[in-house]
Amino acid sequence: MKPPMPEGMGMPPMMQQMMQKMMEGMKEFNPMAMCQAMMTSVSKSAEMAAYATPEVRGLFEEWARSVEEEIQAVFKERGQMDLNQLAAQLKISPESTMHFIGRLVREGKISISAVQVAPGKASEVE
Repeated sequence: MKPPMPEGMGMPPMMQQMMQKMMEGMKEFNPMAMCQAMMTSVSKSAEMAAYATPEVRGLFEEWARSVEEEIQAVFKERGQMDLNQLAAQLKISPESTMHFIGRLVREGKISISAVQVAPGKASEVE
């Protein structure tokens, strides 16, 4: 049993409950494996960045601006839109679509006015 932490030093009870729920799903959690996976990911990113010449980075940014302009055009034409529908129209994954939406939000070019739980996902949130 852990000794009680001095007042003001521990996690708030709500955070403790959330952490406990999260850890329940990780019965075989291996911190070493997680660290190794993170290091592999960082190494791969660094390796890929080494191959990206200024020209390649410029081409990527040009493409990214094109995708962002397309997203803005879709929103102007259709208003709100489901993420999966937008991703399908752009021919990129929903995760990549979220990346571009995030960039546009940070730049103040679009705003997020609604977020909801996806149908069939409500049980995962509880």
